[in-house]
Parts: sequence; C-alpha cells; structure tokens
Amino acid sequence: GEMAQACYDAFDFDPYSIYCGSCKFTRTKFFEELEMLQYGYDVTRYLYATSNINLPNFFKQSRWPKVWSKNANWIGYVAVSNDETSRKLGRRDICIAWRGTVTRLEWIADMMDFLRPISSDKIPCPDPTVKVESGFLDLYTDKDESCRFCKFSAREQILTEVKRLIEMYSDEEEELSISITGYSLGSALATLSGYDIVETGINVEIGRAHV
Repeated sequence: GEMAQACYDAFDFDPYSIYCGSCKFTRTKFFEELEMLQYGYDVTRYLYATSNINLPNFFKQSRWPKVWSKNANWIGYVAVSNDETSRKLGRRDICIAWRGTVTRLEWIADMMDFLRPISSDKIPCPDPTVKVESGFLDLYTDKDESCRFCKFSAREQILTEVKRLIEMYSDEEEELSISITGYSLGSALATLSGYDIVETGINVEIGRAHV
C-alpha cells in the first residue's frame, strides 16, 4: 500500500509549477525524499502514460505557458529491492507501482467502460473472449512518438524494464519475484500489467520471477 501511496505523495499537483503532472523528485532521491529509505528499494524507471483521446491540451495542467510535457503524465515507477532487503525477503523483488486517477483525461478514461478484446492491442491472449475496459487499455498501450516521455507506451516501458532487470539478476543464485501494486485506476493497470507480463512470458523466458 505504501508503494502505491508514494505515487500520490510524489506527484506534482501544483498548477503554478512548470512540472505539474510530473514527479516532484528524481529517481535517485525518490524514496529518500518520501522518507521511505527503510523499505530498501531503488527506483530504476519512471512510468509515463498518454492517450489518443482527441481532446486538445488535455494534459496541460500547469499555468505556466511552457510545461515539461503537453502529452505525458507521470503515472508510476519500477523499483527493485536492494541487497539487504533481498536477503530479508529471501528473494530479489521487482516492484511496479501505479497511482490512481488524477488528471481530467484519466477520469474520461475511467468512464470509457465499454469492453475491448485484450488482444486488440497486441497483448497475447489465448482466449478472444477476454476483454478489458477501453479507457484502461488506452492508457496502458497508447504512445506519442513525438514526445520523449511517451515515445514508448506504458506497456512497452514496463516490459522493457522488467526484462532488463530479470536479465541483470538472472546469473545470481537468488529467487526473483515481481510485485505489482496500485490504487483505483492504478489497481486496474496493475491487474492489466500483471496479466500482460505472465501472458508475454518475460518472467519465465530468462529467469524464474514469480508475479
């Protein structure tokens, strides 16, 4: 729960900030600034989301004329347990944390409750009747190649980072696990990303990471 709460506590809500909609802290200082060093995790990647909903300036929350990004919002992070915490847990843990609904666009996405086949956005699924809410799927799979934060979709960001971390620790004689957490919208994205990781098989391709 605290790993998901950290997404809210670190989110820049200040409309007078040029970075409104981003994270208030750098990756290296994330848990330190939130006074969460005792948890023993290090952030390895921030996650950003966009959507193809055709509404102009939907991400522009800041009152500054020039904002850090008009197309992307910071939506979570990937972190990995350090050596000390891994010894206590008995495994190396990869944590994916999603925040809940904040922006107006995300409220629209929450209300897009018609279902689409999960395989319609190239998420592998052996059963074509498995469906997911359209708005959640958009936030998870949409990208904007003109934006350096969302050049890759949230899905691509997660799969790439999880695969990288599994490869990094694959030679170690330790068990790997993948923990996924989120609240509200984040809980839907956590369920979706967990399903995706398992169906894609990246948790078993190289190592033995349990989701």
